[in-house]
Amino acid sequence: MKVVLALCALALVWSAAAAGSNSATAPTGLHAFVYRADEPVKADHTYALMPAFAWNAVQGASSYELQMATSSSFADATSLYDQTFEAPVASIQKQVPWMTGRPYALWVRVRTVAHGRTSQWSSPFGFNTAWQELPQQLPAPEGLIRWTPVEGATSYEVWYLNVPGNFSVHFSTLTNVADEREYWTLHPQLAGTIRWRVRANRLVQSPSLPNGIPVVSHGPYSPVFTTTVSGRLQGGAINPVGAVSNITSTPSSVQPAQLTPGFAWSGSTDALGDLGSNLWRVYVFSDRQCVNPVLTGSIVGGPAWAPRDTDPLALPGDSQVLAQARAGKFMGFAPQTPVFTADFDTPTVSEEQTAASPQGGSTPSTPSTPSTPSTPPGGSTSVTTAPRQVSLPDNGWPQGRYWWTIVPVRIVDIPPPPPSSGSGSSSSSSSASSSSSSSGSASGSAPPADKLEYHDMAIPQDLCAAGEVWPFGMQSAPVTTMSQTPFASGLINGTRVVSAATPTPSFQMLPVVTWKPALAADTYEIEVSRKVYPWRAVLQQTSVVPSTVLPLTKHDLGVWYYRVRGVNPNLVGPAQKLAWSNPVGIRISGDRFVVIK
Repeated sequence: MKVVLALCALALVWSAAAAGSNSATAPTGLHAFVYRADEPVKADHTYALMPAFAWNAVQGASSYELQMATSSSFADATSLYDQTFEAPVASIQKQVPWMTGRPYALWVRVRTVAHGRTSQWSSPFGFNTAWQELPQQLPAPEGLIRWTPVEGATSYEVWYLNVPGNFSVHFSTLTNVADEREYWTLHPQLAGTIRWRVRANRLVQSPSLPNGIPVVSHGPYSPVFTTTVSGRLQGGAINPVGAVSNITSTPSSVQPAQLTPGFAWSGSTDALGDLGSNLWRVYVFSDRQCVNPVLTGSIVGGPAWAPRDTDPLALPGDSQVLAQARAGKFMGFAPQTPVFTADFDTPTVSEEQTAASPQGGSTPSTPSTPSTPSTPPGGSTSVTTAPRQVSLPDNGWPQGRYWWTIVPVRIVDIPPPPPSSGSGSSSSSSSASSSSSSSGSASGSAPPADKLEYHDMAIPQDLCAAGEVWPFGMQSAPVTTMSQTPFASGLINGTRVVSAATPTPSFQMLPVVTWKPALAADTYEIEVSRKVYPWRAVLQQTSVVPSTVLPLTKHDLGVWYYRVRGVNPNLVGPAQKLAWSNPVGIRISGDRFVVIK
């Protein structure tokens, strides 16, 4: 009888233990939000970037476990994320591809951890991810196309559908403006209606999710836009139209841009009276005297230039190819050579990844179209590569300025030496021509074509001294972390999650803060300080999504200040760090009760 009673008692203990293992209360109210936990849930549950999450607090909870998967069943094969949070708010630090399910492609769920026990999982919350906006066409001066910047984009891919020569062309740019060099250069009379599309790209931290799903870097293409091109190059003195990107800056109204501008002008004769061969080069300097260049444009035809993150338009290497280009042949993309400044130096072109030497430069890169670019003479297989420098950093606007000018470029014919000349020319171009001439004469073919060089017709210093120089500004805008109150949400009184209702909100611990994505930023830095001045960061974080949970526990009582800035990977060194947001105060109350009115 004692044995039976003992077994019954043991069975009751096991039963109680089994019941207690899931006795914690499961969370309710799990939902996603962009800026504030109390904002309405999006009707379609679709977000451009990873949202933040909140749920109802559970009395007695020591922490919460949150999972994300590509299935509402949360099978192991679909699992993407598993993390513990001590407060009922979460920021999932993971980039995901654009995914649409039926009804949802991504799912999250949460459960309570209390006294070493876990609750049942909450009801799952499903959502989709997709670009919430497509680039839209913006007005632009002749020679340029322009579109609206897209949140979360770090670059753009432009697709010209009807380039003369029956080609379509793709190229990359880090700004929201592009020139029309393919339509104007050497054959402006062929320009008409440009048909083009554009899509936003972003940098991704990992090429795939843990379950192997690729994370793409591009969004969808825009609709087909059309831009009418006159094909007429104006005569007269060169005059600026503006520096154009997310804003338009003119000499009479100088404005700071967040994205590197394109440059548009009218006229074709420089301030010294030089008239080029319908070719120009834009220079950008850090000084008004035009001594320290920060951007050196490639040679283009047409009344505009905007920097691209690809090789320049290839130049014809001889007079026969020049005639074909003037008739509409597309030359492809390649480092431009042989090119010279007015003082016979070789410019370091910002769009070129390899520096061209005075005697020919590097072998051209493969173009992104079926066309083959012309091969410059004296090509070298041994080159030193360098990244393209086609983005301008903030240089301290409004005191700091950049200055731009336009230099006409002429084409110089280098005729082949007479067949009877036995001695070689000292010119590398003439030597190459001599070789071609001997080959042509031996085969009885037509005489070789003249080789071509491209020369600036003035040094920028002289043009700037003559008044042909104009200012513009660059200014990285601070990250937006608040509207009337901060974009912050957190736990109060151990019972509920609320959003900031005052300029310095109070939360029990570990608030989640969010912000609006910064133009061209791919990651964000967050700092926390005890004082606004002097600012001394005691906590630092990096986020790959526009939200984070501040690591302020219930023991970190008092007022703290946080600030956020974007990081632009397309800039160099310290310039990658964009402007800080204004400091935001936030009070940590710990286990003290907070009265919310």
